[in-house]
Amino acid sequence: MLFNSLIYLIFLPLVASLYFILPLYRRRYLLLVASYVFYGWWSIPFCGLLILSTTLDYTVARVIDSSENDRRRRLALLASIFGNLGVLSLFKYADFFSNSSFALFGARPWPELNLILPLGISFYTFQTMSYTIDVYRGHMRARKSILDVALYVSFFPQLVAGPIIRADTLIPQLRRERPPDWLLIRSGIALIAWGMAKKVFIADAMGPIVNEAYADPSAMSGLALLSATYAFAIQIYCDFSGYSDIAIGSALVLGIQLPPNFRQPYLSCSIREFWRRWHISLSTWLRDYLYIPLGGSRRGPSRTQANLMITMLLGGLWHGAGWNWVVWGGLQGALMSLERVLSISEEPPSERYRFAIRWFITFHLVCFSWIFFRSANVDQAFEVIQRIATFSPGLTFSIWQPVFIIALLIAVEINSGRDRFMSFFQRSPKATFWLVLLASTVFVMAFRGVSNPEFIYFQF
Repeated sequence: MLFNSLIYLIFLPLVASLYFILPLYRRRYLLLVASYVFYGWWSIPFCGLLILSTTLDYTVARVIDSSENDRRRRLALLASIFGNLGVLSLFKYADFFSNSSFALFGARPWPELNLILPLGISFYTFQTMSYTIDVYRGHMRARKSILDVALYVSFFPQLVAGPIIRADTLIPQLRRERPPDWLLIRSGIALIAWGMAKKVFIADAMGPIVNEAYADPSAMSGLALLSATYAFAIQIYCDFSGYSDIAIGSALVLGIQLPPNFRQPYLSCSIREFWRRWHISLSTWLRDYLYIPLGGSRRGPSRTQANLMITMLLGGLWHGAGWNWVVWGGLQGALMSLERVLSISEEPPSERYRFAIRWFITFHLVCFSWIFFRSANVDQAFEVIQRIATFSPGLTFSIWQPVFIIALLIAVEINSGRDRFMSFFQRSPKATFWLVLLASTVFVMAFRGVSNPEFIYFQF
C-alpha cells in the first residue's frame, strides 16, 4: 500500500480510530493485522518472508537469552545473521553476483533467477538483525511473546522504508496503554501533510526532468544533465524525507514516537556531517553494527580509514545490487577518509564566509555522488560526468527551476520551516481541522485517476 494513495487516506484514520477504541491487549493484534494488510496490499505471498524473519529471530533470541553456553549463543546469532542475509542475498544480490562473474570470467556460478525484490526487505532485514544482536550483546532481554517480535518486525508506518528502529525503542511503546494524545495526533497530522506535500508537489515534479535526462544521456547537453543532477538531489531528498515524515507522522497519530531520519542534511558543511543528518537510522545502524565492531577509530588512522571504506562500500551495496552503488558508497567512504586526513572538522565553522564555502563544496560533492546513485550503471555515470564537464551540446532545458527549488528548500531548512509548521498546528486544534479538510481534498484530487510514482526507496 502506497502512502501517496487514496486507500491509505482511508486506512490510517480507520486503524487509528479502532486502535483507541480497543483495550490494550487487542490493540497489538489490530496493529499486527493492519500491518500485514498494509504489506499484503502489494503482495500477499511475500508476507511469508515477514513470518519467516519473525519466527527465525524470535527463536534465535530466545535461545541466546536462555543459554549460558557461549558457543551455542554464537551459533544461534550466526543462524540469525546468515538466515536473514541469505534471504536478502537470494532476492537482491544473486543475479548481481552471477552477472558480475559472467562479465569477469565468462561463466555463471548459477543461472539468472530474475526474482522480484520484496518490498522493504533491506529495511526489515536490518531491523530484525539488530534485535538478535542486541539480545546477544546483553542490551535487552529476548521477548517472551512472539506477538511483540512480530509487530516489531512488521509495524506498518516504518515497515517499507524505515526509519530502522531498535527493538528497545519500539516494543515498549507498542505495549504501553495510552489514551489518545491530541498533541501527538495534531503533530502527526501536520507531519503527514508536510511529507505528502514534499513527495507529491516537489519530488514528483522533479521526476520527469530526471527521467528524461537519464533515459538517454548521450542526447542531452551538459547543461541539461547538470540541471537533472540538481533535480535528482531535490527529488531523492523530498521523496525519502517525505516518506519518513509520513511514517513518523502516522506513528504519532497512534501515540508512538519514532526517531527522526533526517535533520536538514543539505545544510551540512562536511560529508561526515551529512551522514549524521541523512538517513540517520541507517547511518547509526552501520556505525553500531558494522563500523564499531570492525574497530571503529580505536586502532589507528590506517585502520580507521579501512573501516570507513568497508562500512560505506557495504552501505552502498545495501542500497542496490549494482557497481554504480558500490562506487557511490566507496566515494562516500573516500571523501570521509579525506576529511579525516585533512583534519576537516565535522562541526560547521562559525564564520559565515567559511560556512558558505564549505557548504557549497559539500553540497556539490553530494550532488556529484548522486550521479552514480541515479545512473543505470557505472558507464552511464561517467558519461553524464563527462558531458557535464565538457559542456557537451544536445537537448537542453532550463536549469533555473531546480536551482530555484534548491534555494527555496535551503531557505525553508534554515528557518526550520517544518518545525514551525508543526508547532502552529500543535497549538491550534481548529487549524488542524481545516488542515485535515484541505489536505484530504487536495490529495484526493491529486491521487484520483493517476498512477502515483512509488517512493524511491521502495526499490531497496
